[in-house]
Amino acid sequence: MHNPRITFAQLRRLLLDMGFTETVTPKSHVFFAHEPSGAEVALPIYRSNRLILPHHLNTVRIMLDAKGLMEGDDFDDFVASASAKQSAS
Repeated sequence: MHNPRITFAQLRRLLLDMGFTETVTPKSHVFFAHEPSGAEVALPIYRSNRLILPHHLNTVRIMLDAKGLMEGDDFDDFVASASAKQSAS
């Protein structure tokens, strides 16, 4: 992933579309869980239009790949596509 530009709303939509549930701890973090696979990730609270920091994207990428939910290359393609949409707007 080179200079990824993806918003929290885009990442959140991906995770929810994949069947993750979302739990918000106010003023702390957002927790996403995918019960069938056991995949879990906690992210700091972002405004929906804020860009996700690269190390948070990498955490999600590793978790999705490790749990067999999305290959790393497919996640990179998703981020690249989202980045292109973000750059166009």
